[in-house]
Amino acid sequence: MKTSIGLGLTVLASVASLAACSDSDASKLAGGSPGQDTPGAPLPSDGNPDEPQPGESDGGTGSPSTPGADASSPEQPAEVPVLLASDVSIAHVAIFQGVKVSLVQNGQAVANRNAPVVAGRPALVRVYVTPEVGAKSITAQLTLTSGGVAKPVVQHTKTIAAASTDDNLDSTFNFEVAAADLTTDTTFKIALTATDGAEATGASPARFPQDGSLASLGAKRSGKLKVVVVPVQYNADGSGRMPDVSAAQLQRYKEVMMARYPATDVEVTTRATVTSSIAINAAGSGYSQMLTAIQQLRQSDGVASDVYYYGAVAPANSFNAFCGQSCVTGLSTVVESASTSVFRASVGMGFTGAIGSSTMAHELGHAHGRYHAPCGGPSGVDSSFPYADGTIGVWGYDILAKTLFSPEAGHDMMSYCKNEWVSDYTFAALFTRIAAVSPQTASASLTTLVTTPRVWRFADVAADGTLQWTHQLETSEALEGGDAHAVMFVDDADRVLANETAHFYRYDHLPGGVLVVPQPPTGSAAARAFRSARIQGFAHQLTR
Repeated sequence: MKTSIGLGLTVLASVASLAACSDSDASKLAGGSPGQDTPGAPLPSDGNPDEPQPGESDGGTGSPSTPGADASSPEQPAEVPVLLASDVSIAHVAIFQGVKVSLVQNGQAVANRNAPVVAGRPALVRVYVTPEVGAKSITAQLTLTSGGVAKPVVQHTKTIAAASTDDNLDSTFNFEVAAADLTTDTTFKIALTATDGAEATGASPARFPQDGSLASLGAKRSGKLKVVVVPVQYNADGSGRMPDVSAAQLQRYKEVMMARYPATDVEVTTRATVTSSIAINAAGSGYSQMLTAIQQLRQSDGVASDVYYYGAVAPANSFNAFCGQSCVTGLSTVVESASTSVFRASVGMGFTGAIGSSTMAHELGHAHGRYHAPCGGPSGVDSSFPYADGTIGVWGYDILAKTLFSPEAGHDMMSYCKNEWVSDYTFAALFTRIAAVSPQTASASLTTLVTTPRVWRFADVAADGTLQWTHQLETSEALEGGDAHAVMFVDDADRVLANETAHFYRYDHLPGGVLVVPQPPTGSAAARAFRSARIQGFAHQLTR
């Protein structure tokens, strides 16, 4: 991430952990009164280490609040008389689990949704209404069923005088739904009732479905997001400086990841501290070596394929002292293939507060295969990003801080612009990657395995195109993704001994990347006698 305003690692003792964020944690973070529409707490600039509310962004409107009825509370029996209100209709229904996903529009189910509904993740359901007369007291009822069993009906009563709008929580009927009540087989129905209403005798615009039946929510499971923070003791300047891995900072990491990523759960832990003499400067020098070291550490630790490593480092006493007017705050490789696990590692600033947690969210986005959103002049822009200036496109919602984010003011966290949130485009893509990686939801055929384990050699590609071997890895996983390049192994007489295919994985914020070259099979002529490897598209060669 960029912002404006030896490879060996030595293991030291220190282990800490944080449990995953649950829906009960989220409710404890809420405060204030229902449905307020006042400006949220501003996000400090990147140079301010103080952190804002759990979502850590300044693009929001609406103060932290409990915006409506709690759908997990047994406020009513499952069967209640339904006296449908007259002169009012359901215009729109949407679910918010990070971004707005429309479920119903003009009385009809939305067939092509902009993002998934995530089973097992807390949600806010908003019912938008259109009154045909003046102010009127209306009670909205939400009924959910799971496994064919109806949950207690939840009611929310308010006086409606005008059509509902996105920016005003008080204008909609709001239902908070607990993670446990959102399953893959959940169905729902909504009714607008009034004391002077009448029992329905047919289809009515005051309910959805209009015939009073149940509609599928269409929720899908993603999975748990697992992050291991690697504290890096910075010895390049002789300081032995440590990043902030306090319980409070780990909590910030967890909250930001839970708020912005479509996970069912987030687990943030730390491993033993490592030391490094790699010097890092504001222009980004040293990051690639540090990233390689963290990738090697992840492999040597032998963690599960769905675990992401995050090297936290503090190369100066403070963010302001390090960054000045502009700096690179982290680095990842971008891997489009969900089956390639060896690059699930990133490095970033380990300073206290919002800059640390926002950098993590951005860098792990790259590790999830996301390129940059087009704002702030980044390289490696996602050509398919659908919104101008890297905006979020639809209304956002922080499920922890209970705060709305305007699509005009908010910018996607994969951009270089402030007011960071997540677009529906990025949210949907992250869902796909999390579901593909999670053991609970991943396809059995996702990871391509080879019959015999293969040795792969890794090389650093510098900004000027020079190549340097870094390490090697033996794995049964067929490395995929990246840019494919033909490789010729040649001997001292310049004869071609073998042909293979290498893969080039680009860095997100710096020129260059990582080149992964298959080692010729043991015992082959190429393995015995090759002098160098010539990579198509690269001027420099890799010598044996």
